[in-house]
Amino acid sequence: MDKTTLTKSLDENAVQFIELVKGLNQDEFEVNIHDKWSAGQDLVHLIKVLQIVNIGFTLPKPVLRLLFGINKNDSRSFENLQQLYKNALEGGAKAPTIYIPKPVSFNEKENLIQKYASLNKSFIDKLNSHTTSELDSYRLPHPILGKISLGELASFTSFHTSHHFESLKSKLGHLNT
Repeated sequence: MDKTTLTKSLDENAVQFIELVKGLNQDEFEVNIHDKWSAGQDLVHLIKVLQIVNIGFTLPKPVLRLLFGINKNDSRSFENLQQLYKNALEGGAKAPTIYIPKPVSFNEKENLIQKYASLNKSFIDKLNSHTTSELDSYRLPHPILGKISLGELASFTSFHTSHHFESLKSKLGHLNT
């Protein structure tokens, strides 16, 4: 996925998620549906992910090379990464403890939405500060997918937001039935 398409995807998926969460009442925001995270917890999870990804994208390139090596393979497609992640989840993969949110109160909603929007914008800016070659060459660790290129991580981040949006829509559908 080229950088322009990726940037657009990151922005659109974040806006879509934010719009869904903005419209939720207290019950819809706080309740855990079928032992899954609440909407507020989904939002905090996405914030935690973006905080870490933003840090990773600011590491100096020599540090990235030293810690995680250089990507010697072709970058995997958006669809391929999506399938690898779905397969891992179906195989029992779970979010590491650092990414698991505690219960979230409705009165935190607006601040969390602003924080998420700000972090997503910051991530897009960091993504755009890298050349396509850098996005393909440098790597960061992903807790489920292993070491992946910066470009793959950006693609994953876009898909991950969409994944949580679809999951939340499904949970809310069950709540209202």
